[in-house]
Amino acid sequence: MTPIVRRVVVGAVALSVLAGGSWVLGEWQPFAYDWPEEWDVRVAELAEYVEEQAEFSFEHAVRSRFLPDKEFEKLITDDGQDLSDEDRDYYEATGRLLRSLGLADGELDLFEDQNALNASGILAYYSPEEREMVIRTNPDDIVDGELSPALRATVVHELVHALQDQRFGLIRMRERAKDSGQDEALTVLIEGHALAIESKYTSDNFSDEEQSQYDEAMEGGDDPAVDEVPEIMSAQQLSPYVFGPTFVEALERKGDDALIEAFMKRQPKSLEQTILPSKYFAKDDPERIEKPRRPERSKLAVSGQISQLDLFFLLVRTRGAPEALRLSDLWGNGSFAGFNVGDDDFCAVLNLRGETDGATEELRLAFDEWAKLPGLRSAKITGHDEYFSIEACDPGPKVAIELPSEVDTRQMFWRSSDIPYIWRSEPTTDAECVATGVYTELTTEEVENDERAIERYNQLIADCRRD
Repeated sequence: MTPIVRRVVVGAVALSVLAGGSWVLGEWQPFAYDWPEEWDVRVAELAEYVEEQAEFSFEHAVRSRFLPDKEFEKLITDDGQDLSDEDRDYYEATGRLLRSLGLADGELDLFEDQNALNASGILAYYSPEEREMVIRTNPDDIVDGELSPALRATVVHELVHALQDQRFGLIRMRERAKDSGQDEALTVLIEGHALAIESKYTSDNFSDEEQSQYDEAMEGGDDPAVDEVPEIMSAQQLSPYVFGPTFVEALERKGDDALIEAFMKRQPKSLEQTILPSKYFAKDDPERIEKPRRPERSKLAVSGQISQLDLFFLLVRTRGAPEALRLSDLWGNGSFAGFNVGDDDFCAVLNLRGETDGATEELRLAFDEWAKLPGLRSAKITGHDEYFSIEACDPGPKVAIELPSEVDTRQMFWRSSDIPYIWRSEPTTDAECVATGVYTELTTEEVENDERAIERYNQLIADCRRD
């Protein structure tokens, strides 16, 4: 798959899939682990750089493992034979949920889809369970004990995660998340911080030739298996690495220890607050939302929160990418549930509200149109006092529908990536206002190729100027 943006998924914190059940007791316990006495010599100088940039120090050295590509891939992908019945039921229910909502079609195997995303997109990870970094390597990545430029940057990224864990206790942070939406927001914060220091490292230390090598490594290659993955899954996996740098730069620009406070005292509560950082600073917290009601003769199969990103994908076929982006900014909160109904049916129920009563009504009207899309089955919208419900059932694997695409994903991602550029180039202008104005009016193709984009951009710079 051609990358939507420069491939920045250089590393990850190992979460539920990689870390397993031991995470339950995995908060920071400096005296309860057999730490290495000293740093790997290939890593020591990079650890010093990370301490300098983060402005706090490691309590202990961290073990690092450099694995050949095939060995690394075995660690980050799962064997289907090891799946429990509960795991299989979860993957099947999630696939049927996506089909019910028009976000996927055909025969689905989300287990293999997730494996494909992990194999193609993860270059390294830090495991709080094992207190170690594991880094994927190719034959030319380590020569005479020296790490290649791209590998050094990858190690810097993972060292930031190790330092975060020692300072903040990453597992404890996630255990305290109130819902899946806050957990997503924490991932954005964690990855954004690591990417910020990684980016600083490359700009401080790389020659032009090394930067080119690094950029090439980050681009990755095309993987046919990833082409089959529903776009919403690809976007969800990539989103922390797109929203994260913008959110963290907003915190750093705020000053007054705002970044440290976001880790310790005032964590973001929703993905929305990281997509548009002004909502975090304004304390625009999620609205209260009811959980979906169970239909008759049904059993709950899967449930969670509808995020702003999910809302965008739900509406992009109905209203097009610019308008779907505008509507997604009205997100107040959302909850979804998928139910096994009767002998072999499956239906999804969503409760959704905007950040105001007017926003809720505008979203409801958009979903009235959504319910008429071809390919949906038994779709209906029901209004309530503070929210509305969306219901739809699985049309089955034989129904083909028009799905959200990689081009649609660009609409939200490009806006987020443009905000920092506007901060730097137009410091007296509200960057969110400018970027939102551009991307809620013009498609990404128009932004690239239409002269109106330049005219509108310049007009918005003036219109959005701060007093």
